[in-house]
Amino acid sequence: MSKEVHSIDKDVADLASLGYKQELKRNLNFFSNFAISFSFISATTGIFSLFGFGLTTGGPAFIWSWPIVFVGQLLVGLTMGEVASHYPVAGSIYQWTKHLVGNTYAWFSGWIYLIALLATIASVDFGGAPYIAELMGLDAKNHTLLVIITAVMVILQTLINAFSVKLTALVNNIGMIAEIVAMIVLAIALFAVGVHHPFSFTFETAGTAGTGSYLPVFLAAMLTSTWVLFGFDSAGSLAEEVINPRRVVPKAITSSLFLTFIIGGLALWAFVLAIPNLDEATKAAVPLTYILEKNLGTGVSNAFVVLALIAIFVCGTAVQATVSRLLFSFGRDNNIPGSKLWAKMSKKHDTPVAAIVFSGLFTILLVLSASAETYIVNICVVGIYLAYLSVSIGALIARSRGWNSTTSPWNLGKWGLIVNLLSFLWGVFVIVNLCWPRSPDQPWYMNYSVPLLAIGVMLLGAVYYYSSVYPRDKALQGNSEPASFGLEKDL
Repeated sequence: MSKEVHSIDKDVADLASLGYKQELKRNLNFFSNFAISFSFISATTGIFSLFGFGLTTGGPAFIWSWPIVFVGQLLVGLTMGEVASHYPVAGSIYQWTKHLVGNTYAWFSGWIYLIALLATIASVDFGGAPYIAELMGLDAKNHTLLVIITAVMVILQTLINAFSVKLTALVNNIGMIAEIVAMIVLAIALFAVGVHHPFSFTFETAGTAGTGSYLPVFLAAMLTSTWVLFGFDSAGSLAEEVINPRRVVPKAITSSLFLTFIIGGLALWAFVLAIPNLDEATKAAVPLTYILEKNLGTGVSNAFVVLALIAIFVCGTAVQATVSRLLFSFGRDNNIPGSKLWAKMSKKHDTPVAAIVFSGLFTILLVLSASAETYIVNICVVGIYLAYLSVSIGALIARSRGWNSTTSPWNLGKWGLIVNLLSFLWGVFVIVNLCWPRSPDQPWYMNYSVPLLAIGVMLLGAVYYYSSVYPRDKALQGNSEPASFGLEKDL
């Protein structure tokens, strides 16, 4: 018996000890699991879409939010890695919090995460549609056209994800390599021919603070990095398809975050120093396109647009793979409407096809509204960070009940509690920064749209949970709150 086969058999038995039989097929090694996580984060997608916001909001100095957000997210990633090593089950955050705290807590963590992921697919794909329209010489402001382009992207992603996890992994592997190579080459090219300023220029605020403090402005500009550096948890969502997940998944989570930080930081530094004229850049329709065209020519700029579109497509594919596994995990526990359908596996393709198709159809429905895009972006970001915070809080609750975090193959040892506590504090800070109203001239419901959307989603979930799931679980548990799984013995 080969080492790989033996490892898979051990993983099947390991999953059974956590209460589930092996239904998804274990085809993913470290590289493929890492690629899915890296593609979900996708520095190229985020920076291409948000560089202009950061530059116009906080000036060149906004790039210093990148290492700050990275350190905070690394604390979250380390906490997740330790938990993922204990509970390598599809659905990541939903399953992690179920074992750490209990069913009710996990349901709401998974619910906000599910809605956020569905919104993320729409946000990513619809964000790429205008650039595809421009490359094709079509009207990039025609909403109907953008919806059609988005629908085509979603259909292709759905076909890839439904066909097999191997094909999903192959697409992500190719996309990841192309993204890394292209970003490095682009940064080197800009350093070689496009450096127009000394290093001190990276501290230039461009008058964005006016006569007041730069701190509030910097916190607003920090949202650029906040909107990019997430998605590394996706490695855990596919844990049941990973060989030796207790060791591989935590490494994929942390290493994808590290590489994104290095590649993205290098690119941001190059882009800022390559700004020919700061006033012109901040006034340009797409500041990053302006920088590339001025330094490298229109041809290279268009080539980078194509690269960004590939990254956007691969990112959307990774997000859809993640949300389908979460739906599968919810369905397997009979905890969501349509559970039997979402938990059904295709015998031919070894994928939860119904869950994948639903995520695609729901994405298309989301982008049909011409006024929904802002709300989609808001709920996808705040929802994911709320789900992340739930893991940090869940781990702290489990520790208070006696959970020994050092029993897994990948753990933080004596630093676990400190890292866990710091990740909690960071999560609270990010949520406050995301929800802080910054548009006093807008109607109140727009100014407070982020917290209002989060509250609305949770209230909608509460109606279903307490009318359907909770009464059933309470009856099964003998009229008591479903028990915590936090003290389960790990292998």
